[in-house]
Formats: sequence, C-alpha cells, structure tokens
Amino acid sequence: MHNTRHTAHESDFQQGYHRGYDQGFKVGKETFGTWFEGTSIIIPTYNQKQLLLQCVDYIEAHTVSPYEVIIVDNGSQDGTVEALRHRRGSLRIAAHSTNLGFAQAINTGLMMARGQTIVLLNNDVFVTEGWLTQMLACLLESPDTAAVGPVTNYISGEQKIEVPYHDLAEMPGFAAAYNRRDTGKWRDTSRLVGFCILMKRSTFEQVGYLDEGYEVGNFEDDDWNLRLRLQGKRMRIAGDTFVHHVGSVTMKGLGAQFFTVNDSNERFYIEKWGNRYDQIRGRVEELITTPHKAADFFPTHIWIRSASGQLYWMQHGVKYPAATRAKDDVMMASAVRLSVMELLQIPTGPEYGETELAAIKADSSRDGVVVMAGDGTIYQLDRGARREFVSYYACTAWGFIIPQQAAAHEAWNHWPEGLPIAPPTRVKAEDL
Repeated sequence: MHNTRHTAHESDFQQGYHRGYDQGFKVGKETFGTWFEGTSIIIPTYNQKQLLLQCVDYIEAHTVSPYEVIIVDNGSQDGTVEALRHRRGSLRIAAHSTNLGFAQAINTGLMMARGQTIVLLNNDVFVTEGWLTQMLACLLESPDTAAVGPVTNYISGEQKIEVPYHDLAEMPGFAAAYNRRDTGKWRDTSRLVGFCILMKRSTFEQVGYLDEGYEVGNFEDDDWNLRLRLQGKRMRIAGDTFVHHVGSVTMKGLGAQFFTVNDSNERFYIEKWGNRYDQIRGRVEELITTPHKAADFFPTHIWIRSASGQLYWMQHGVKYPAATRAKDDVMMASAVRLSVMELLQIPTGPEYGETELAAIKADSSRDGVVVMAGDGTIYQLDRGARREFVSYYACTAWGFIIPQQAAAHEAWNHWPEGLPIAPPTRVKAEDL
C-alpha cells in the first residue's frame, strides 16, 4: 500500500511538473525579445551537483547587481536537476536528457537569456565580492568593449595570477582585499578564456552562438574569440577583479577520453580556421571602419535555410525567401542552415518565385564565382572585389566546390580586397 501511494505521489509530481513546464514555455515564448536591465548568468553543468550548488551559493552571496541564473544541465545522473528544483532563488533551469556538450548547453542558455548583459560561467567558478559590479564597469566604460574577463588562480594565458592562499577558506578574504576598483589594471587582450566571460547582449547578437561542431568541450571559446576579433571587436581583462577557479573538473572527469575529445576538437579548429587567419585578420583591421557582425563575413550567391526549412537565396547581403512552389530538393540539400540570430542579421528581400529562380540558374556573370589564385588561395568575386576564404573548409562548408586549378585569367588579382569569408557556425537544436 505504501509503495502504491509513493508511486501515485511521483505520478502527480511529474504531471504537475510537466504542466508547469508547458506553462513556463508558453510564457517564455510570449516574452521573447523582452529584456531586463540586468545580467543573465549562464552555467552549463554535468554531474557536479555539489560543486554547482556551491557555485550558486557564491553568486547569491556576492552579487548585488540585478541578475538571473540560467542553469543548463547536460543529462546529469547525480540528482542535479532535482536539487535545483527544490532550491529557492532566481533560478531558471533547462534540462537536456543527454550530455550534448558545452557548446550546446551554452547555446541553450543564450537562447533563454533575457539580460542586457550576459555572463558565461563554468560550474567550478566561485565568484567573489564585487565581481560583477567591477566587470560591468570595465565592460560599459567604453562603447567599443564587447567582452570582459576577470583574473583567476587557475587558467591558461594572461588571466592567471599568483595567489597567496592554499585553503579555500582563505580565498574570500584575499578576494575582498584584491577586488578594489583600479582602472589602471584594465587591459586589452586578444583572448578571453571561457571559464567566465561577460558580454553585452549586442555582442551575442552580432557574433552569434558557439559552434556546436566542437564535441563535449574545448576550443569552442577560442573559436568564439576568433570570430569576435574578426569583427574588430575589443576584449578586455578586468585585472582588478578576481574569481576563484577550481579548474577543469568536468573535463578531467572524462579520464582518458579527454585526450580523444581534445585532439578531435583541435583538429576541427585548425581545419576550420586554417593557417592564414592572423594574416587575414591583420588586413581586416585596415578594412574595418564601421562595426561588423557575423553576416558581413558570409559569402554571396548561396542557398541558406532556417531550422524550420524556409529556403532563401542570399545575394549581396540580402536574403530572398523562395516561394513554397519554387522549392526544390536539390536546393534544400545544398542550403546551409543558419541560426535565428544569424538570419535576423540579414535584411529580407521580396519573395523569389519560378521566374527569379530561373534567372539565377541562367546567370553566367562572374559575380559570385569562386576562383583559385596561383598560390592556392581561394577567393569569391563579389561586386568588383575579391574576398578570401579563411580556409578550404570555409569554402566547402558554404557549399562551394574548390577549383581544381588556378584561374587562367587573373585580372581580378588587382581588384581591391573585400571582407574575408569566414566559415559558418554549426548549430543543431531546432529552436536556435
């Protein structure tokens, strides 16, 4: 009898939970695009319940600016979601049924975020007195600052500092003394590590989601850094703001699998960006006179599509929706799927029907043609300019075929350089 009541209680709870979820999802859709003057703190997590709860405790103890916490669970089996549901406070939870990896978890959180500023935070970071207030001051001090990171005790690169404490109990005292406003410690950087990054909402809207081609974790933050730098955006280290980082707990939990994951992601990173990126970026800095967004680095004369299957012809920075009757399986198969955030960056032109699509197929002009130079560099010719693909991957990922040999006629070598063409960002979830 006791077991029957227990089962019934569980059933009632699940039904109530699903009703609440459905109602919350409906409200979420109705309030999409309604932001609040605060910060969305996004924390991905997987099987680190106690560490995560400590992380949230530190946020609640040391954050005075308006905020919301969004926790994205990647299929934890240690009771993480259950513990969060019974916790009070401004928590919003998204629970994936399986481990979809760091990038997908962050992207889920970005989709849910309502703050005018956004923090990406690892679940093994313990924030400290004044952390968000001071990082916000650094971020908002200059309109051209897109993202900011703190310093910490455990990380690779220039955000690491030496600390005097050896016991976690001593950390808050050190941090309280260290975290004193000092703009002289703010400095520009070319790399922010993803353990704790604060950005403006406009940065997310212009740079886009993390690339989900990186499996499990690692290198997706480096990829994001490159895309941000390509747009000419400024990153800074708030050197007067310290947070404690336990360090790579989830990745270390992979054991020997870590090296397989890391090597695979590194290969994808190198393939995606090639070895010409820094050279190209140097030229881009000379070309940039106005702010840029991801879509400015897309090619022209290609098919793109939304997650729902709407097909567009993109030409010279405008997307033209294909009429339903004009859609074609070959076009759909070759179309590159873009996220909602990317599609919103591209102005929409009039609908293309049979006549317009026939004109595209009959066009024999050189505009939009992909060519290879004598040194193997791949370009697309775009309105009298030559635009370099940052890698062979960038060319093929957009659906172009790499020319088998250098073009016989290379008069376009003297054409001015346009903005380079970056690789597309992979997203998998249908609601991104």
